[in-house]
Amino acid sequence: MRMEYRPYQARSMINRLKHVDDWFWTRYTLNPYRGCAHLCVYCDARDNQYGLSATFEQTVYFKRNAVDVLEKQLPKLKRDIVSPGGVCDAYQPIEAKLKLSRRILETLAQHRFPVEILTKSDLVLRDLDILQQINSVAWAGALFTITTFDRAVASRFEPFSPSPERRLAALEQVARSGLMTGLVLCPYLPSISDDEAHIEEVVKRAKDAGAKFVLHGGLTLKPGPQKDRYIEALTDFYPDLLSRYQELYRFSYSPEKQYYCNVQRMARSICHRHKMPDRMPRPVLSCDEPMMNKRIAEKLFLMAYEADLEPDEEHRVWSYRKAAWTVDELEENLLDIYREEGIRGLMALPNVGIKIASTIASLLSEKTDDSFI
Repeated sequence: MRMEYRPYQARSMINRLKHVDDWFWTRYTLNPYRGCAHLCVYCDARDNQYGLSATFEQTVYFKRNAVDVLEKQLPKLKRDIVSPGGVCDAYQPIEAKLKLSRRILETLAQHRFPVEILTKSDLVLRDLDILQQINSVAWAGALFTITTFDRAVASRFEPFSPSPERRLAALEQVARSGLMTGLVLCPYLPSISDDEAHIEEVVKRAKDAGAKFVLHGGLTLKPGPQKDRYIEALTDFYPDLLSRYQELYRFSYSPEKQYYCNVQRMARSICHRHKMPDRMPRPVLSCDEPMMNKRIAEKLFLMAYEADLEPDEEHRVWSYRKAAWTVDELEENLLDIYREEGIRGLMALPNVGIKIASTIASLLSEKTDDSFI
């Protein structure tokens, strides 16, 4: 497919998330490009919320003034993890020529911002030198999305991305470089790549390559261009599955809850079988103060994740998640509050009731600042 590339004048580059991303621990995202030539069939960047639907299959816009805009924005921001390519891959093919992502990394390095890359491309290896430089003064990681090693499935749903084998080889090289790396098995595709054999192969090969974790998640199908494109592919390659998808997605753009929980629990069990974490450990950053709060929040986010693996625990998911946001964004040291005011002091915090306050107290009683870090 022929893709057109056009320049684009960005007014802003950095997007600050409302809350820390508890999958990737990022606070900021930026996109060097609008649109993505990888054209993965399941990509939700086609969704109208990103303003890309009308031109997604034809045009990629490159932000030629990205560095100039960044230079103005970064001095005003608190240092925290930046994820280049939050919507569109920062290492899509045109990057080999334009080197826009590389120049962005150089700018982030100058301002000592930690960086996390998530990509489907081995082109990121070109920039290992800058990522290692960032890692020496802040923190840097490079993660790779691999949803399957089945060549037929990959060619049908990720037609213009580097092969899964190339991505795995790149992950192995990043692991040898000393940077944090992991694998993102997302999305697995219902009745196509969501079975035990597919998932176990990805987990096993990820571990052998040096991944420190495997994140796994299912497919969302938002009504409009994204869902239409995916159903078109199903009609072409798996027409017998159309009724299955109609049933799974009859109520929402997310699949039916019981299905989601079953596959997530299976994937987690496979990860545990191979002694592979299925959550990314939170990086230790000098900008994370007070550190105790960040570690307690990480524990609460994990509890939210575990509750989400049960079909009827939605209330618990949000209870833990909202409490985690409170703790994560609290400026006062949680340990000081507990020492001075006990359980009542914890319960006075927004979104923290008696049960979660008791959980926090238990965690605080077990740890000190030094041992928790």
